[in-house]
Amino acid sequence: MTPPPEEMACRTCLVPLNTMGTPPTHVHPVHLATDGHAPEPVPVSQLATVRRTCDFCGDPYPIWTLHGANVTAVAIGSTATLVQNFGETWAACATCQTHIDDGRPDLVVDRAVQALDVGTNPEVRGRIQDLHLAFLAARLPGRTLLTTTPWPAASIAAKDLPKVRDRLTHLYRGNDDVPAALGLTGARGPVADGLDQSRLYWIDDDFTDLAEHAATQLTALTIGHDLGPPANVLITWSRPVTQHQITAASWTLATDGWQVVLYRAIGAGLDGKPLQRLREQVGWLVPMTAAHLTEHHLIDADHPAAALFATWLLITQKAAEVDVARVDKTIVKAYARTKRDQPEVRIVRIRGRRSPSDAAETTPGKQGRRQNSRFWVSGHWRNQAHGPGRSLRRPVYINPFLKGPAESPVKTSTTVRMLSSHKPQGEEPPTPRPA
Repeated sequence: MTPPPEEMACRTCLVPLNTMGTPPTHVHPVHLATDGHAPEPVPVSQLATVRRTCDFCGDPYPIWTLHGANVTAVAIGSTATLVQNFGETWAACATCQTHIDDGRPDLVVDRAVQALDVGTNPEVRGRIQDLHLAFLAARLPGRTLLTTTPWPAASIAAKDLPKVRDRLTHLYRGNDDVPAALGLTGARGPVADGLDQSRLYWIDDDFTDLAEHAATQLTALTIGHDLGPPANVLITWSRPVTQHQITAASWTLATDGWQVVLYRAIGAGLDGKPLQRLREQVGWLVPMTAAHLTEHHLIDADHPAAALFATWLLITQKAAEVDVARVDKTIVKAYARTKRDQPEVRIVRIRGRRSPSDAAETTPGKQGRRQNSRFWVSGHWRNQAHGPGRSLRRPVYINPFLKGPAESPVKTSTTVRMLSSHKPQGEEPPTPRPA
């Protein structure tokens, strides 16, 4: 049996491509408004983000891939015949999937008719229904999670992290497939076990800003037991970070190294039953990139996990102040009912607030001359000697600081960077804990 051709997307606009004609050529979907660029096909397995839409209703945030009949539409004219292949894998949004699960394909057709803005035209509705039913009538068991959809930015509260972690482990142990391109097929169980034992860290706004900047400056470092987290951890930032828009990252121990998974947050903009089903069946996070790292693996600013390593290096140096969050009461009670150890969430903040006078240095310029102004030195990484005979090197992040005589004015042409230890209003000070 010939395997189906690999799905292709346009490298320029990241939109999945249809095939048309005989022999088939790749074309943009007919409903898509583009800037006129020609399709540049690339396998979707090579892309971390794909701007696909629900194949049933056109919703821009599909969450499942369904497998069914290979649907082809044929238009026969007086002078030519047009063939468009809609494929045997269709993307479904959370709302359409809810209607399909509930046995209400008519509601899926309603959404498509509404999206196409064709009113109550019975002929159009009939053609849409024929396409949907042709696919659903031959639908195969199972479904695959879509992890490449660029959902709107969403944040996760520190108090909810235990629930988020538990739902993620449920996803890993469940029956729904994840894309083979992630390379997690044989690692789902071990990753779930590691997450069960993981320390939970929530990174506040200021520390997230610091970590994101530090990640862009990260010099090449070699992974080793003295640089990565010592145990299983799940780190969640207060907002998506880097150009990859990562919301969270897990680091779990493996037999010959570590499994790193980067996650995006999902569900923003949904409500009602579709949101409830999504939280029950998937949760708040989906894996978007995964890598198995071994000792001596090289990480630099271009690596997708640069934000994870920059954050951890900052946590382990004096830049971090780690407190314990108050977990949601319903989660505490749920853990107590199942006789599980109470979950602990560590909130990571910048340690203290730096003032210009604290960071200022009185530094002479050339011999016999004194600087008459102060200027900002950008944050950067410095290799710090440690270990036996100080023969090893550990990257240490140097915060932005003012250089020059304390009494001198600051150059107005320089960029001021403020580091804060601000705590959210209304939050009682939690108990400080070690990292």
